[in-house]
This record gives sequence, C-alpha cells and structure tokens, in this order.
Amino acid sequence: MKKNLLSLFFILIVHTSSFSQEGLLQFTKSYFRSDPFIGEFSSFLKHLMNDPLLKDKKTWTRTDTSLFYFSGVFNNYNPFFFKPKRVEVVLVEAPVQYSESMPADTILVYQLLAYAEGSHKGEQEVKKEFEKIHRQFNKKFYDSNFQELLIGSEIKGGVHNYFIGSTTIAPISVAWGKLKENEFVLNLMLRIKTKENIAVLPATLYNP
Repeated sequence: MKKNLLSLFFILIVHTSSFSQEGLLQFTKSYFRSDPFIGEFSSFLKHLMNDPLLKDKKTWTRTDTSLFYFSGVFNNYNPFFFKPKRVEVVLVEAPVQYSESMPADTILVYQLLAYAEGSHKGEQEVKKEFEKIHRQFNKKFYDSNFQELLIGSEIKGGVHNYFIGSTTIAPISVAWGKLKENEFVLNLMLRIKTKENIAVLPATLYNP
C-alpha cells in the first residue's frame, strides 16, 4: 500500500509555459538541506550522501537491471512548521516518457518526506503544511494544477504540481497522503537531470 501510494506521487504532468526559475530556487533553498542547484552536481551528491545528520542510509548503485537509489533519515533536521515523527530524504532514478514519439528517458526524483501519526491530528498537521506551502509558493510559479489521490472513491491525499518556463513536466510537486502503516506523509518532490555535472530541469522545450 505504501509503495502503491508513493508511486502515485511520481505523476509527471506535461505542460508548457514561460517563467523564471526564481520560485524553484527559493523552494529548494527553503526545504532541501543539500541543494542540487548550488555548485556542481557531484558536490551536491557528496554532501547529501555524507550528511552527518543522516542515519539509516541505504544506497543501491545503478546496474544493468536496476536504477540508482539513495535514502536516509534525518537525525535533527525539520524545515516544517509541524513536528514530524521522522523526516526522510530520497534520491532515486526514475524512468519517464515525455511523449509517444520520443524514446524513454531517466530522470532523478529528489524527495523530502515528513511523516505524521495516523490520527486526526496527524492528518490535520500534514494537510495544513501542504496548504501553507501552496499559499507561499503558488504565485512564484507560472502555473500549477491539483490532483486528488483516490483509493476507490475515497480521497487519500492530493498533489500540487508546479510549472516554470521551458519545461514539459512539473519540476516540483508537493503531495500528502495516508499510508497503510497508519501514517500520514507530506512529500516534496524535485525532478532533475544532470548535464556536464550540473543539475538541470528535465525535458526542456528546446533540448528534450
């Protein structure tokens, strides 16, 4: 159930627009302790994987049959207004199909996950933070859309996708949902690629 719900958070919405990247840079600076847009990508990766505040680290390197995966649990880091049970970070390669006429590609999905108790209080904390982030950042992007996450006919969460110029997929999504383990989760997602050791946005209009 947890994997199924989290997989819904990887929804990639096609969109075209024109806007600056100011909101994107403010978002990553506000929430991600290791910022992929500061310096070279290799320096970012080294900072993330050797972060002294991370424990329970898991790493799977890329092979012929599997993609890269890294995760860890923060010991003392919380950029949110509520106090989560735990805060995790995940960096994982994920396949993406931009269009039927283009070959499949692989991007990096960088996630910050904050977990709350599976109680009414936990749900309200996660939803309140979800709504606060939207109020704070929505106008900093060219456009956004919202999708409910449904299990059958029951609402189990929601996703805001945020768009900027020259990209065909949302570089940022913020989601909340309830997991089978009786926890609520807030998931902040950043989608990137690397080019010449620099983090860039996937699927630009001019160089997909």
